[in-house]
Amino acid sequence: CIYFPQLNLSHFRQYIDFGPHPGMDRLPREAALAGCVVIINREGAANFNDDVPLPSEFKFAQFQVDKICSLIKDCCAKHDEYAKKMEKYKEWILDQRVQMKACVDEMINEVASKRIDCKESGE
Repeated sequence: CIYFPQLNLSHFRQYIDFGPHPGMDRLPREAALAGCVVIINREGAANFNDDVPLPSEFKFAQFQVDKICSLIKDCCAKHDEYAKKMEKYKEWILDQRVQMKACVDEMINEVASKRIDCKESGE
């Protein structure tokens, strides 16, 4: 994957990534939120819907050039239609922020309560 950090992903209509996906990748998520149609392979974490819950038509197990080119052309011709298919993925991404905040808040509260418990017990 070639990424130019000075470029704004909102200027693009598609984001294509056939890299190894060692974990929940940031760039596909950022691209989806910027309005791109995300097309990826099923390597690594991208193979698991818990990590990358894209519709299956946008995930390729094998590098099938004809199918991939066809999808890219269709996405160019009917971008709005394909972009709508990213909505559930975008909702999932945004929900992760909410879940992370709740998790961090819970951890802070737990650490704070343990600190109070330590002070009260004289530790």
